[in-house]
Amino acid sequence: MTLTHDLDSITATLDPLGADAVMRALPQANIAADTRWLHTRAEILSRHAASIRDVAPARAALRDLGMITASLARHTGCQIPPPAVEAAMLHLGATADEVPRETVYSYATRNPRGPRRRSFTDTPGEHVFIDEVTDASHALDDAIRHCAGIPEAANQEAADELAATVHERLRAFAAHLLTVKRTLTPEYFTGLLRPYYPPLDIDGTTYYAPGGAQMPLLVLDVMILSQAATGNLAAWYEQYLTDNVLYLPPHHRAMVDAARRTPGLARLARHHPHLRGGRRPAHR
Repeated sequence: MTLTHDLDSITATLDPLGADAVMRALPQANIAADTRWLHTRAEILSRHAASIRDVAPARAALRDLGMITASLARHTGCQIPPPAVEAAMLHLGATADEVPRETVYSYATRNPRGPRRRSFTDTPGEHVFIDEVTDASHALDDAIRHCAGIPEAANQEAADELAATVHERLRAFAAHLLTVKRTLTPEYFTGLLRPYYPPLDIDGTTYYAPGGAQMPLLVLDVMILSQAATGNLAAWYEQYLTDNVLYLPPHHRAMVDAARRTPGLARLARHHPHLRGGRRPAHR
C-alpha cells in the first residue's frame, strides 16, 4: 500500500521553483501586507512552473506557489490569482493529478522541517500547528493501513489485533489535535492564521483552502461507514464525500473510490461476528 509519509517526505525535500529564499521572506511580507512583493514573486515563480513535468516536483511547486497566492488573496481580498499564476497552478495541478492549489498535505506532510519550513507567519503557534497536523496525518495513514486488513482477517483474534492498532493510532491522532487546541487560542487561530486560508477561484471553479476535511481521516471514515447510512443521511454523506475527496492525493482518492463501492466495517460487522470485536482494543 502506498504511504503518504513516504511520498510526502520526498516532496518536502524539493524546491523546484527555486523558492527557498522567497518562502523564508514570506512571513515578513505578510506582516507588512506587501501586496506588490507578493504579486511580483508569484509571477516570477510561475515562470518556472511550465518546465515541471513530474509529480513530486509539481506538488512541491504547488505548495510554494499556493501559499504565496493565498497570502496575496488574504491581503487583497481578491480570490482570483493573476493570469500567469492561475495558468501555472492549473499546469501544476494537472501534472500532480491534484487540485490546482495547496492542500492540507502541502501545508503539513509536504512541508519541510527546520530552516526550509514554509509558513505564513513564522510564529511559534503556526509551527506547532504544522508539526502536530503532520504527525496526526501520519498516525491516520498508519491507521488506514491496518484498517484495510480487517475485512480479510482470518479470525476474531487477528481482527482484534488490527483494530487495536487502529484504535491506538486514532488516539495518537486525537492527542496531536488536542495539543493544537491547547496551544493555539481561538483568537490566535481566527485572527492570525485563518485569514491565510482563503478560497481561490481558478479557471471558474472555487477551490477551498487546507482544512480538516481534507485530512486522511476521510479515507478511514469511508472504510468504516461506507453504505451504513440510509435516506437523507446517506445523500448528505455522499455529497460531503464528493465535495472533499477531490482534495486528497490520487492514492487516497483511489482508496475512497474503492471503499465507496463496498460495505464498510460498520455494515460488514452485522453479518460477520469476528468483525464485531470480542474485546475492547488494548491501549498500547
